[in-house]
Amino acid sequence: MTITENIQSAFLDQVKKRLPPNISLADELAEVLAISRDSAYRRIRGETVLSLDEVRALCIQYGISVDSIISGSAEMVSFHYRMVDSHNFTFDKWLKSILNNLETLAPFPDKQVIYFAKDVPVFYYFNSPLLGPFKMFFWMNSVLRNEDFRGVKFSPDLVSRALIAVGEKIWKRYAETPRIEIWSEETMNVTLRQIEFYHECGFFAEPKYATQLCDEYSQLLKEIRSWAAVGYSDKPENKFNLYKNDLLIADNTIFFRMGDKRMTFIPYNTMNILTTSNETFCKQTEDYLVNLTSKSILISTTGEKDRNKFFNLMEDRIQQTKARLKY
Repeated sequence: MTITENIQSAFLDQVKKRLPPNISLADELAEVLAISRDSAYRRIRGETVLSLDEVRALCIQYGISVDSIISGSAEMVSFHYRMVDSHNFTFDKWLKSILNNLETLAPFPDKQVIYFAKDVPVFYYFNSPLLGPFKMFFWMNSVLRNEDFRGVKFSPDLVSRALIAVGEKIWKRYAETPRIEIWSEETMNVTLRQIEFYHECGFFAEPKYATQLCDEYSQLLKEIRSWAAVGYSDKPENKFNLYKNDLLIADNTIFFRMGDKRMTFIPYNTMNILTTSNETFCKQTEDYLVNLTSKSILISTTGEKDRNKFFNLMEDRIQQTKARLKY
């Protein structure tokens, strides 16, 4: 096998790893590259060399970089880089990318998400009628500084129904996914600080929204607590293991396991995302997170005393925040 064939084989192997198990690599290449199945098989066998245009099309379609394949260095890891802005990768595209990533998981019978949570996992907010719009408004207004919201006070009707609908789909997909979440006593505080900040700055169109958000947050906490008690959400196959971590400061690292495939998402600057399926990096990330769970306290299904202490503390903090919010 020539060097070119080795590189092409490694590259197409990266494409294959991003496909659900029921999808044929040849069929996928034929569709994406607009070629026949016979031509696709010739490329898979190395009889036909992929053109630069074809490589580019596949890189764009599957978020692949050829850098690490060509370099061969274990110290080089390629990431797919996504920065949310008001022109190219807009907020609605960011939401849809989250949904697309979760839908990539769906066809795999053996799948799992591990979420090392600095904030309550974003997916949960989209199941709440006021918290969901508030978080979306906060991100678009205070983080992305969207011109449409300059000088505008929060009201749930300012967030489009289209965005809400995508959020609801995101929540549904996440709720159906077996998952491990690692929380700390600080996990609930991020959103509480955002609510209190908006209240103190007069950024709510109606003062009542601040206390209503606290009430919704409390209800969300009760739902998560109930899922933790039984170890699943909705159906037993949607396994939910919740750990309490007292060791490290969380960073919102998200890890996907899909059969023998792995993917790691590293958020930075609040909403931007670095994504990689590099085998070495993902394996090290998985080992790190699994090791972290071994040093954390499991508060789902077992550990009733620790679970109650943890959620009671979270509820107390919500009520303390609510008490500080004056009309």
